[in-house]
Amino acid sequence: MDSMDSTTLRQRERADLEPLLHEEGNNAGDDDESHHHHEDTKATRCSNFSPGSISNLCSATLGAGALSLPYAISMTGIIFGVMFLLLSAYLTIISINIIIEACVVTQQFKFEDVSKRLVGPHMSIALEASLLVFCFGTAVAYIVAVGDILDQGLHSITFLWEPGSKFVSIYSRERVMILFWTVMLLPLSLQTKLKRLEKFSSLGVLSIIFLVIAAVIHSIIHGDVIGSGANSQEEAATSAEVNSLLWPKSFVSMLQAFPIIIFAFSCQVNVCQIYEELKPASSSITDTSDDVPNVMTLLKLKQQMMTTITRNGILLCTILYLLIGVFGFLDFTKTTTDDILINYCIQVTNDALMTAATFSVFLAVVVAFPFNILPARVTLKLIFDRLKTKRRRGLCSKATTCFCLDRQPRIDEDTNSQRTSVSLEIDAGTPIQSDARVSSIEPLLDDQFSGQSSASLVEHVLITLLLSGGALIVAILVPGISIVFGLMGGTAASIISFILPGMFAQKMKERNGSTSRVGKKIVWGGLVMGILTTGTTLYGIFNTDSADGNTCTLN
Repeated sequence: MDSMDSTTLRQRERADLEPLLHEEGNNAGDDDESHHHHEDTKATRCSNFSPGSISNLCSATLGAGALSLPYAISMTGIIFGVMFLLLSAYLTIISINIIIEACVVTQQFKFEDVSKRLVGPHMSIALEASLLVFCFGTAVAYIVAVGDILDQGLHSITFLWEPGSKFVSIYSRERVMILFWTVMLLPLSLQTKLKRLEKFSSLGVLSIIFLVIAAVIHSIIHGDVIGSGANSQEEAATSAEVNSLLWPKSFVSMLQAFPIIIFAFSCQVNVCQIYEELKPASSSITDTSDDVPNVMTLLKLKQQMMTTITRNGILLCTILYLLIGVFGFLDFTKTTTDDILINYCIQVTNDALMTAATFSVFLAVVVAFPFNILPARVTLKLIFDRLKTKRRRGLCSKATTCFCLDRQPRIDEDTNSQRTSVSLEIDAGTPIQSDARVSSIEPLLDDQFSGQSSASLVEHVLITLLLSGGALIVAILVPGISIVFGLMGGTAASIISFILPGMFAQKMKERNGSTSRVGKKIVWGGLVMGILTTGTTLYGIFNTDSADGNTCTLN
């Protein structure tokens, strides 16, 4: 049973179209006026898109992945780093356009439903697993970022580190992470209603923009290449030093950097919802025969709007990523760490601008954390329910009578269709979900947990502890935040961002009796790069070069 049959779709689209058609009829004049009006339609259509849609796309793209971009540039060199950023942006635009075309063809408006319709239930399971891994990995990255920021913040408090202070003997970064998780992150993760956090939905984008501006200013004033750091050098840079800035360290280092960049651009899982929420201008819609709204006309108009939104939104994200990546690397060159916030050493410098930028990122990450646990919990709950259903059916097949078992609720396509889209950055994402995505999650949570039995409440707590507590344990054990981004970029992000969209393109072409070369290239490219980059990231875990780190002189 489909999540939305054609009758329901037409009723909903007719409801969207009728006010627009009515307005169009009232404004219609004679033939000459209509002719001039339609000549202006193209210009009106290009300008008629909600800035909120671009903001939502940026919100789904910008996130904590930006913190490791200077480190990625340090491994690739500026030339290849810029090339990789531009290539990733271009491929992201292509994959988004394919996904939106798939929404039009299937008339489905959730990434999971589109996948199920085009490539079948087996790949939907792979998508389910990818979303779960991606959300969990992003939660791990957030805890690592929180640990780094808290470590710097506490070291900036001078009296805590005075000789003889008991705090010095009991302090450790891991203990601080556990304490903060217990007091703040776990209670936020347990929430089933997140309305109170909706007001912070734009905080993620604003915090990254603020960080980019602060990073550029800091690089110009204090940087090793541009600022006072360069002026303090006694000798001019040699050609070898210049080459080290421009070119990669090695082929392996390039492969380790590429998934970090892929992760930073991950937003594909949210674009179906952004597309569905678009409202075209009334002047762009014309009535059809028999006064029946043309559903495909509306979908195509929204597709054109989404193409413009995608181009502008990804362009803005690319500019911000280029700025923080290049200027962050030029600021610290050889000592660039995998979390650029560590390089600023606010506990030593007391730089007001960078302290404010760090605090804004910290606040955004904390607020964003439950928005990654929440969809992971929903997905895991659905997986558990599906396994329970299969087990009941297995018992039923062995029993002589099983009337009660047959009447148990089924986790079928209708249930799966309620699954919410996931935020990917911090990757997936920005760290913060948009208002629309928050509102789509909340009814599902209300249906599952609110006002239900204590057993459901226990299950809710246990699943949350499994996800949030597991993320804490991994965050403590992982060597650095770039490892998390690299693994997520090489595995889940490759599947969601490239392999599945490529398969969508192939399936849509097969329906027309042809093949998609672009789809095949994207699928095989995503598969090969995913395997290679994941392998090199795992290799880097066991062969970490300690010289790459930057150590501040602590108080």
